[in-house]
Amino acid sequence: MSPERPLPLSLEDPAPLLQWLSGTGPEPEQLELLMLARTWVSAAISAAVPDEKFQAIYQRARKLIEQIARGENPEAVARILSVSSRTGLNRWRGQLVNSFEKIEPFANDISKALVPAAELEDTRLTLRYVVVELLRNVVQHSHAPAGGFVEADLWNEESGRPMLQLAVADAGIGIPASLRTLHPDLSDPEAALEKALWPHISGTFEEGLTGTQQNAGMGLFFIAEMAKLTSGTLLIATRGATLLLSGWTDDEGGHTLRFIEPRGVGFPGTLVVFELPVGDVADYPALIETIKERAKQRTPQRAIHRWIRFDPAPPESTVFEIQKQAENTPAAIQLAQQEITPRILRREPIVLDFSGLRILTQSYLHSLLFEPLRFAWASRTPIYVRNVEPAVRSNLELLENYALAG
Repeated sequence: MSPERPLPLSLEDPAPLLQWLSGTGPEPEQLELLMLARTWVSAAISAAVPDEKFQAIYQRARKLIEQIARGENPEAVARILSVSSRTGLNRWRGQLVNSFEKIEPFANDISKALVPAAELEDTRLTLRYVVVELLRNVVQHSHAPAGGFVEADLWNEESGRPMLQLAVADAGIGIPASLRTLHPDLSDPEAALEKALWPHISGTFEEGLTGTQQNAGMGLFFIAEMAKLTSGTLLIATRGATLLLSGWTDDEGGHTLRFIEPRGVGFPGTLVVFELPVGDVADYPALIETIKERAKQRTPQRAIHRWIRFDPAPPESTVFEIQKQAENTPAAIQLAQQEITPRILRREPIVLDFSGLRILTQSYLHSLLFEPLRFAWASRTPIYVRNVEPAVRSNLELLENYALAG
């Protein structure tokens, strides 16, 4: 094969790799080159392939790496570049994440490593948000004992445009099975996968509700909307179906969404790949605000009094510093059950202090305040908030909109 001829495998046409991983197709040609050149291929193989099968590919890839390091295989370098169609590769090598406690520090490390420039903070915050949401889905919903395998890179297209690619893969039960328990009508994998992109859709509560204490069903919705609004790309492959969402370069979130052919091609678990053009997020708080408004339009509403207050609290209020356990969902639930809710029921004033937190995911805020907000409404007791950044405040307002709607 000549260096100019790319291998027949890309994010736009992932079927050959997915069919092989599912045992229904031949091994794509020279898979070790694809592993070295493409982050999503490496993550998918690492999460899904049986050990002995993966080890053979891994050893071939390692041999290539050693040859390249010694300057012995210039043809391999040319072929890897032809496969990737990219330059300036900055790769975050794969890592397994299998607990809530590991998510926050890992997300910080990977986003800072790939987007260190201060002027690209909005891009970095967006990447961090996606990492946290995808890994929380793995830990909470996948039932994959090993957790999720994560790889990411920063590269330049042939045009010189820098691009981020994040891939998270697990060998769990898949999205359709996760949803089916409480959504039995979603028997078709494609229907289940498309529905997973709606707001307030989760395997932990029935359709028509807006969440439980543990889950808001908003993670994939937020990520899909981010792809739409940033001319990004989102690939989701799960058991029985694969979809590809491509955003357009406009301010309206124009996009195309299609299922990968042939029908039924999927992934033995769940594979999510998110691509983001670097610099396309100029204002992260505004991005979150736009997505919040889109969710609000698709959420049942009722007239409510605002129980999250941003004005000064009474001086005798109990203060909780949220930064100490940020993005730790079990810790948020424990804080809500043991500290916040009992005080609300006693009608004692409380303050949530968000100092030092530029960003918090909707899933975390949901775990922290979904149930306390309902008790606040019932007891007519406000929850005071202070030192809150615009993006976090926007998510708090979204949470209040739907927590009291169903």
